[in-house]
Amino acid sequence: MDPDLRHIHGGSPRLQMERLGVRPGPVSDFSVNLNPLGPPALMRERWLELFEGVEHYPSVEGEGIARYYGSRYGIAPRNVLAGNGSTELIYLIPRVLGFRRAAVLTPSFYDYERASLLAGAEVIRYPLFGREGFALPAEDELKDLIRGVDAIWIGRPNNPTGNLLPRRSVLDLAGSFPGKWFIIDEAFIQFTDAWPHSSLLAGKPLPNVLVLNSLTKFYALAGLRLGGVVGSEDTVSRLKRAKEPWTVNGIADRVAPLLSRCADYDEKTRLVVRDEMGKLFSGLKDLEGVIPFPASANFILCQWLRTNDLDDLLRHLLANGVYVRDCRNFPGLEENFFRVGLKGPEDNQRLLSLISSFEPQGLPRAP
Repeated sequence: MDPDLRHIHGGSPRLQMERLGVRPGPVSDFSVNLNPLGPPALMRERWLELFEGVEHYPSVEGEGIARYYGSRYGIAPRNVLAGNGSTELIYLIPRVLGFRRAAVLTPSFYDYERASLLAGAEVIRYPLFGREGFALPAEDELKDLIRGVDAIWIGRPNNPTGNLLPRRSVLDLAGSFPGKWFIIDEAFIQFTDAWPHSSLLAGKPLPNVLVLNSLTKFYALAGLRLGGVVGSEDTVSRLKRAKEPWTVNGIADRVAPLLSRCADYDEKTRLVVRDEMGKLFSGLKDLEGVIPFPASANFILCQWLRTNDLDDLLRHLLANGVYVRDCRNFPGLEENFFRVGLKGPEDNQRLLSLISSFEPQGLPRAP
């Protein structure tokens, strides 16, 4: 396979320990962007009942996931396609819709680019810059970009920068370019303060807009792989005809409808994330040699300036049982960027303390 098409995902603590010469051991993993509360209590309370799903075929099209979106957002089943996580759908969309030229704001989730390339499309990168705070393009700049492509991928919030393009801006752009595809990834939208008003899941689906959503991030169910895409009936029907059957497993199919009953868990999550994100960002900002970038979700992108090599920090953290996401494999983040996913208060404070205790080899600690 062409090296540019190899799958790239978050780093593995074990592999990084081996690479950096750190003795293997347990780690607190800040490289993942999951709900710091862990899965909803009902997962444990009803696990024996859910486990029965392994004995039977699930619904062919993941009807349980469609029921979640119907119950939670009032979205009709004809406007939802369930998937084995939203990643499956990211790869399905450009293949079925026949993208020829697709725009991607970088740095961003790599699978947008890889899925487009595998579908035979040319990818146009629009770079965002750290010196500008990874600010999203102005509307006129976005219009110039969209004119030259037939599709654009937008993360809301964008991973790993955490920026959020306003809902109104997306709707205005989609209305201005009815012949272009807008693929909007809202994997982290439920963590945002303005939820649910900021989401494109609300309102009538537009014919040229597809909204991806993941249930694995907000509900800390990454191992189950469940998510969906919402769009117009015609577009969703096209995707359904091309999608493989039975990609949503039986347990995920049973879990999804139950998640619409987790209103207390949902609200508690946003309160915890709002409080802890403020503390973590403030703490990172006070650290010597660390520049954190404001984010609207449950993760913070940072740049390491204390030494010339991020490996120095990674080795120090791993030797003390903590792992953060090395972001140097993202286009535009090669200069010692890393990402921190929010965890609980004690873990967050431990991370701050460890970074603060870093001592550059051969140099005295700064006063």
